[in-house]
Amino acid sequence: MRDPHALIDRLPLATLDFQRIFAMAPTQLVVLDRKLRIVYANAAYLRNTCKRLSDIQGCYVFDAFPETPERVAVFKAAFDRALAGEANVVDAAPFRIQGPTGQPRDVVWTCSHTPIPDETGEIAFVLQNAMDVTQAIASEKHSMVLLREFNHRVKNTMATVQAVARRSLVESKSMAQARDDLLARIQAMANVHSLLLNRDLAHTQLHEVLGQALGPFGFGGRGDGRIDISGPPVTVGARQAQTISMAIHELATNALKYGALSDGRGRVAVVWSFDPAIDGILDLSWIETDGPAVAAPENRGFGTVMLTDIVAQEIGGETRLDFRPEGLTCRMRGRFADDD
Repeated sequence: MRDPHALIDRLPLATLDFQRIFAMAPTQLVVLDRKLRIVYANAAYLRNTCKRLSDIQGCYVFDAFPETPERVAVFKAAFDRALAGEANVVDAAPFRIQGPTGQPRDVVWTCSHTPIPDETGEIAFVLQNAMDVTQAIASEKHSMVLLREFNHRVKNTMATVQAVARRSLVESKSMAQARDDLLARIQAMANVHSLLLNRDLAHTQLHEVLGQALGPFGFGGRGDGRIDISGPPVTVGARQAQTISMAIHELATNALKYGALSDGRGRVAVVWSFDPAIDGILDLSWIETDGPAVAAPENRGFGTVMLTDIVAQEIGGETRLDFRPEGLTCRMRGRFADDD
């Protein structure tokens, strides 16, 4: 077997410029002496700290890069351990360094510290290798936020499903009707969840929520066919989106069975106004016209409870149903656009 050391001996090591290799290394490298003065820093380190070597060479590291007493203590201990001969790592440490415009910026580095001996074997320097993990840490935090948000949504959704199932079973005159009502309501919830996941878990546009909810009832655009929606751009949170979607589903289902969508003449308009200067209050109305004569129901069914009690509670406002002979109107006024 070929001796690898013999092969290395034949390599032209004398032609290698190790200082140049150090300077060009893509990782951030800085060398400190026993007094923690900066001896040398490579291009990657200088680029990321927005410094010139002449600005920091010979400086005490914590004068070149001032930090809080707590952060100084952590790195002073790590440097001292390296000078005592112990290699060590400081994981995911926050720093405040100068940005490209001269303004301070916050970064997170994982830093390894390697003791470097001199010709006598005594530890004379510390080599710090800094890896920028700012983006990775931010992504991890974002993932945790999304996970907590998802867990919160699942709990809320399960509670809503239970309430919908209970009311559907209690009110229905037959198991077949209970099945159909329950499946339709759950599908309405699933549709808005798909919309949120395709856009943003936390926020989406009101007109998209309405379009998704009204799609099964023949709606294909803002002024399409017998259903028209109109209003300014409004962003709603996930909880408000679910509330609106279920409310519109109940109104559309009622209109299809008994109201403006039950014949070939009736029309539905969904209109809203929103003024962010007035506490983020949204005023949304469902208006039926040209359909069969309307009369108030004798009993409060799921739809009525959903609209007058649940929706009003969720939006922190009020919902008003008006069973006019010429067509049902429903006005919902509250903080639809507020964050969850």
